[in-house]
Amino acid sequence: AVVAVVAIVALQAVNHPDRLWSPYYRIDFLVDGRPLTHVMVDGIPHQALWDADTPDKEEFYEQIYRWFPDQRFPNVLVVGAGSGVDLAVALREGAERIDAVEIDPRIQQIGVERNPDGAYLDSRVSRHVNDGRAFLRTTDRRYDLVVFALPDSLTRVSSQAALRLESFLFTEEALASVRDHLAPGGVFVLYNYFRDPWLIAKLSGMLERAFGHQPLLRTYAYNRAALAAGPLVAALPGGTPPGDAVDPVPTVGEPAPQPATDGWPFLYLRTPFIAPYYLAALAVILGVALGVVLGAARVTSTPIRRFSPHFFVLGIAFLLLTTRSLVSFSLLFGTTWLVNSMAFFAILASVLLAILVNSRWRVRNPGPFYLALFASIAVAYLVRPETLLVDPPFLRYALAAALAFAPIFFANLVFSHSFRDTRTADMAFASNLLGAMVGGALEYVALLTGYSFLLVIVAGLYVLAWLFASRLRVLADRELDDSGPAVEPINEAATV
Repeated sequence: AVVAVVAIVALQAVNHPDRLWSPYYRIDFLVDGRPLTHVMVDGIPHQALWDADTPDKEEFYEQIYRWFPDQRFPNVLVVGAGSGVDLAVALREGAERIDAVEIDPRIQQIGVERNPDGAYLDSRVSRHVNDGRAFLRTTDRRYDLVVFALPDSLTRVSSQAALRLESFLFTEEALASVRDHLAPGGVFVLYNYFRDPWLIAKLSGMLERAFGHQPLLRTYAYNRAALAAGPLVAALPGGTPPGDAVDPVPTVGEPAPQPATDGWPFLYLRTPFIAPYYLAALAVILGVALGVVLGAARVTSTPIRRFSPHFFVLGIAFLLLTTRSLVSFSLLFGTTWLVNSMAFFAILASVLLAILVNSRWRVRNPGPFYLALFASIAVAYLVRPETLLVDPPFLRYALAAALAFAPIFFANLVFSHSFRDTRTADMAFASNLLGAMVGGALEYVALLTGYSFLLVIVAGLYVLAWLFASRLRVLADRELDDSGPAVEPINEAATV
């Protein structure tokens, strides 16, 4: 099997010599008749390596210089520097120093090797592979110009949580962080393709709240737009720039777009909402999962009445708990693949530690575990993640891991304690897996409430699990006590 996999990978490399792999994407190149390279990620058009002086490139690259034709911006920050077009334009316009932040190391390397102007190779450019929000959090520099250069990742952070790589870059708190990094007389500009006019209106409103004034707006065909705000814009008499004209904010009617925040980081939702087709797809998935459990019970001759509501609820709660923890980590450290790896390491470490505790000390009463779990959930709910933004980074990591993953540790103590003593491990495990599937569906409640409220749901679920354990216990175990043969409890602790 290993040989077959290696052969397939080698064949793919031979058939696609211009294909690369990054931590986030499969990257392909398309070259048209001109000296222009298009970058495709996962089969989707993503970037084009334009020459800075070509008239064919998108208008928004030069919009800030059209609004302020006589203004120079010596110190520049470009978030989402990509293949380097924005850098080349800034250098041509007189930038003396540029911090180029790109989350994908492969995309940045493409820019280094293929940018037609050699922008990344210019001595005035400093390269950074990092999440934009994390970079803002760790730098004390102030900039004359900050650019959010089409930071559209086209991918999610992980299979858990409906977060994209740029989700925490487009919140009111992130925009306030940009404001705090502008020099006196500085300006912030962002541009992109926006699929609906309400999204332009939403961003305009968020900028107005973060900066305290109406931003400049220029719209183009196909819902493309550039927006700018900052001290330079605030000082304009009558809000009119000396160069190019501005456009009015699109009128979008009701409901008014809800701003994205760190608690509800959904830029691309107009209001809290779950699409009906999401609900239909989740229902199908849960139906298939239930069918598999029923089929497995029939094949193994295990009565379905041995289904464990206790382990079912534990599965729901644990999935929601890990989702909330991953979101907290992404906010504190950025949404890079390395941060995601650190988060999963902390989860697995807490799982292993819980197993070791339960295997070494055979605690009979799980009550203290539940009380510690509820206390840790309450602390995680009440302590806002931004209060942990301390230096040095390793201390921030330790505090964040303790806050985010202490509930996971105690949740695993609860699970491994129950699983150690169950007499029907197969159905308990099946019940837990089915609960995890339901938890994956309930994760979408965050689209309505934000991620913090998931902890309230988790606390309620663990109260229910405790009631099932102490009052109803595991129904299958009771059945075995009353009518079945005695089965020795398993000695190994396990967890999902």
